[in-house]
Amino acid sequence: MTDLLALVEPVRRLVPDSASAGLHPLSVLTGAGTGLSDTVVTDLIRRIPSEVDAVLGGTAGTAAVQRLAAAGNDTAELLRSSAEIDAVARDGAAAVDRAAADILDIAGQCIRHLVGSVVGAPLSPAAPVAALQIACTYLARAQARLEDLGAELEPMIARVEAADTALPTTPTGPTAQEAPAAPPSTASAPGAASESPPTADASDDAVPGAPTPQAAAAVDAATSALGTPYVWGGTSPSTGVDCSGLTQWAYAQAGVDIPRTADQQAVGTRVSADQLAPGDLVVWDGHVAMVTGDGQMIEAGDPVQINPVRTENIGMGFLGFYRPTA
Repeated sequence: MTDLLALVEPVRRLVPDSASAGLHPLSVLTGAGTGLSDTVVTDLIRRIPSEVDAVLGGTAGTAAVQRLAAAGNDTAELLRSSAEIDAVARDGAAAVDRAAADILDIAGQCIRHLVGSVVGAPLSPAAPVAALQIACTYLARAQARLEDLGAELEPMIARVEAADTALPTTPTGPTAQEAPAAPPSTASAPGAASESPPTADASDDAVPGAPTPQAAAAVDAATSALGTPYVWGGTSPSTGVDCSGLTQWAYAQAGVDIPRTADQQAVGTRVSADQLAPGDLVVWDGHVAMVTGDGQMIEAGDPVQINPVRTENIGMGFLGFYRPTA
C-alpha cells in the first residue's frame, strides 16, 4: 500500500518557520518602524541647538551649538536608519509567513490529489508510480514558491545594506575629563604646526615675561601648533590635539612632564590673575589652556587658536591658574 504521508513529507519540510520581526532598541523613538516623527527631527536639529544658542553667547556658545547641531543630525540619521530596518524586518517576516501559508496549501492540495488518485484505482499496479509523479509535481511547486520568496527578500536585504551605509561614523571618544574648547575665530587660521619646536634652551627674551626658560620654550612650542585641528585624545600637532594634549605636548618639548588630562594639569604653583605669566596654565575641570602673555592664551579649539584669558568655559568648574615650572 502506498504511504501517502511519506510522499507529502518532502513538501511539508519546505514550509519555512514562522518569522517574527522583533523591535530595534530605538523603535520607541520611531513609532515601532513607522518612521521618524517631525517633532523628533525638529527637537534634535533645530529646537535644542536654538535654545542653547539663546543661553550661551560668544565663541563657547557657538561651539556648543555647532556640536549639538552636528550630533542632532547624526542622531536623526541613526533613528531614520533604525526605522527603515524595523520596516524591512516587518516586511520580511510577512513575506516568510505568506510563503509558509502557500506551501502548506500546496501540501494540502498534494494530499487531496493523492487520496483521490489512490481511491480511484486502489489495486492498480500503476498507482504507486502515479502517486510518486503527483508528489513530485507538488514538490516542484513548493520549491518554486521558495525561490519566489528568495527573490522577494533580495530587495529587502538591499534596503538594510543601504540603511547601514547611511549610518553616521562613530566619533572617537574624549579622554577622561576632556572637553573641546571654543570654535575657530573669524580670522583666517594660521599655518600648520612646526615640526621642530623650540626647546628649553631658548632664551626667555623670545617670550617676554616668561618665568623660566622651560615656560618660554613651552609657549613657543604651543604657538607653533596654531591651526592644528582639534582631535579628541590627540597628543601631537602632526595628527591633531585636544586641549590637554596640546599643553602636555608643548611642555614635553621643553623637557617638562605634566599629567595627561585637563583637571590633572593643575600642577606646580597656583598663581593669581595679576601674577599671570607666559607658560602658566588656565585650568577647568574639563579644559585647559596656556597663557601666552598680554592677556592672551592659546588653546585647542578647532583649530588651535589664541583667545583672551578667561575663567568661564561652557559652565565648567574653574580650578585656577597654575605655573608648572615653579
